[in-house]
Amino acid sequence: MSELLSPRLLQADWQRIEASVYLLAIWIVVLRTEQTSAWKLALLSLPGTILHELLHFCVGLILGARPVAFSLIPRRAGKRWILGSVSFARITLFNAAPTAFAPLLMLPVAWVLFADWMLPAFWAGAYGIWLVWGYLTACCLLCSMPSWVDIKLGASSALFWAGLGGGIWMALPS
Repeated sequence: MSELLSPRLLQADWQRIEASVYLLAIWIVVLRTEQTSAWKLALLSLPGTILHELLHFCVGLILGARPVAFSLIPRRAGKRWILGSVSFARITLFNAAPTAFAPLLMLPVAWVLFADWMLPAFWAGAYGIWLVWGYLTACCLLCSMPSWVDIKLGASSALFWAGLGGGIWMALPS
């Protein structure tokens, strides 16, 4: 048992993990800086964009926000690109925050991809699939962040839920 916690073994494991962390950082830089073509950006980000918009759609559907439109067609909005969108007919104080911040559910997906798929692929010497898992993990990490539109939509609802939770917490007997 003490061998599992030896500093030499932990250092060796970190050295094996380090390469995957660097690959993930490289993919994130590539995905964040690829702005030369909207279609190239859209294609590179497609897996994350699909999951991002599907999470909005599914959480909104479950919570009664009534999704009415779903798009994965990139379009220009001023100086930036919108890679996808979901429109709802019934956003309320109850469902706005969970619907707007639903893409944060991709963070555990990114962790599972990293820990259970990317690292074992590297350790097995399957470097091609390791690159693919790194790319998909980076897509999940980047696309899990709510957009400014998401934040504006869910902010008042999030404050409501935080206030309600805080009030309940304060009312509980110590």
